[in-house]
Amino acid sequence: MRWNITSIQGSKELSKILNICERIEVLAHLGVSPDGIVQLAEVKVREGHDVHELSELDSFKVMDIHEENEDGVLISLLCTHTLAKSAIELSNLHLQCPYGIDAERGMEMRISGLTGAMRRFLALLRLILPPDKVSVSSMRNDVVNGWAELLTERQQEVLRFAVERGYYENNKEITIKELAEEMGISRSTFGGHLQQSEKAILTKVGHDLE
Repeated sequence: MRWNITSIQGSKELSKILNICERIEVLAHLGVSPDGIVQLAEVKVREGHDVHELSELDSFKVMDIHEENEDGVLISLLCTHTLAKSAIELSNLHLQCPYGIDAERGMEMRISGLTGAMRRFLALLRLILPPDKVSVSSMRNDVVNGWAELLTERQQEVLRFAVERGYYENNKEITIKELAEEMGISRSTFGGHLQQSEKAILTKVGHDLE
């Protein structure tokens, strides 16, 4: 699912996020509780702003800062936003990391699950924040729907770059750290995208072989 930047700006709280940050990318879910979701997130803060300003928003609280460099700030973030909580709490549904909000790209989320759960979540989304684009792919379809249906744009970009630079060759000399530096992103972000790409592809292959 994708939301254009104009749709994000129409959401009061999400637009406040973009006033503070150029991007937030959720790399992993560290825990789920009645209070919300603890996310491991990489944040690129706008000049003149501080990552702790996120705690001033209704649905977010910065819990810990793990690392900070030119790529951004790696933090633990408690999220109580309805959109993320609904995706986590609905049974037979899985919100796949990484996902996030970007001042240029907008917002993108990838959900996997049973058909009924997906329909319930999409119905809820249309009330909370209608997506601009919804792509649906069946993992058991006989016809491959295309990589755009399986991987996000960023995942495709990272995977393609890793292949081009010889990361999957038997005598590889390139590391994830070096690949990330060449792309100008952090190692954790690059590794997260690559891991999710591999997982999605292998899952589809496994289903196709059944």
